[in-house]
Amino acid sequence: MRIAADLSTVRAAVKGRRPHRALRIALLVLAVLSLFVLTALYRGLVTRPYRVSSAKLSNETPIRLVVLADLHSYVHGADQQPLIQKIKRLAPDAICLVGDMADEIRPLDGMVLLLEGIRDLAPCYYVTGSHEYWGDSAAIKEILRAFGVTVLEGETRTVWLKGQRIAFSGLDDPAFTPNKGYDMLLRPFERLDQGVFQVLLSHRPDPIETFAGYGFDLVLAGHTHGGQVRVPFVLNGLYAPDQGFFPAHAGGLYLVNGTALVVSRGLSNSSGLPRVFNPPEVVVVELIAKNPDRK
Repeated sequence: MRIAADLSTVRAAVKGRRPHRALRIALLVLAVLSLFVLTALYRGLVTRPYRVSSAKLSNETPIRLVVLADLHSYVHGADQQPLIQKIKRLAPDAICLVGDMADEIRPLDGMVLLLEGIRDLAPCYYVTGSHEYWGDSAAIKEILRAFGVTVLEGETRTVWLKGQRIAFSGLDDPAFTPNKGYDMLLRPFERLDQGVFQVLLSHRPDPIETFAGYGFDLVLAGHTHGGQVRVPFVLNGLYAPDQGFFPAHAGGLYLVNGTALVVSRGLSNSSGLPRVFNPPEVVVVELIAKNPDRK
């Protein structure tokens, strides 16, 4: 009888603890789900680094190209300072603006604040994006030139960076070109100097196979907004303009027929659609000599 009484006491105690255990499990699940949602919808600026090596280069110290895309005149923090300070800390050797820095439906303040902050950091190169052409691209180009930015309109500028010759070429966005006529736009680049490391700035990444055929070593692009929705290790992007659903080049570093392609996921937070596992990013591409002994 005593044993039975003791067992009854134990059962009552365990039964009394079960709600507390269930509550702890529920709170743990809620905490995990909250962390998942906060991480998925995080919209703070991140830095995305990539490294590209080439036998055309002999530099031991990386040449740093900062790539900015798809700002859409969005302002990060007070007077664009979070973005400007992040770029300054990267100590770029050149800054590449690959289109949609402005927007046809928003004031230009976000772009102007950025240009004021980076004008003395490094040489800057720019190509138009689709939204600038839907607005007043001529006026936007003049603003960029007033800040010392080199606007590339089907031309190449070769410069020395850390003792290396680097050629920057750029395409106007083909928004109003019949059938997006890249053959016509690429005509100035039919005879590239293959002894020089060749970089192409193009707002759109989708014609990468065509670009590779011209002998560019590196193509820098944006336009995709990272495919808007990502699932790490599962889905790199849900939808991108001109590429449709499950885009092949939503964001990241790709190698296509010997040409490296880097696609920025963009800087804007202004879209009505949420960015999922896809925070706005500053891209930095390090160019380094290709050395078989370097791991």
